[in-house]
Amino acid sequence: MTKKQIENYNRMREALLEISKYQSTGKLRKDSEKDWGLEYEEALEMAYENIQETAKFSVKGIKKIINK
Repeated sequence: MTKKQIENYNRMREALLEISKYQSTGKLRKDSEKDWGLEYEEALEMAYENIQETAKFSVKGIKKIINK
C-alpha cells in the first residue's frame, strides 16, 4: 500500500470506530428525552444524519481502487 492508501484506510477506520460508539437504538429510545431533550424519532433521525455525514467525510476524495 502507498502512504496515501494507508492514510485513507486509517481515516475510514476512524470513522467506523466513531460510528460504532453511537448509542444503541434501545438506549436512544430510553434516554433521548433526558440526554438530548428530543423525542426518540427526532433523536434517531439526527443520529442517522450524523452517521451519513461521518461516512461522507471519511470517503471524501478517496478514489475506488480498481483491481487489474
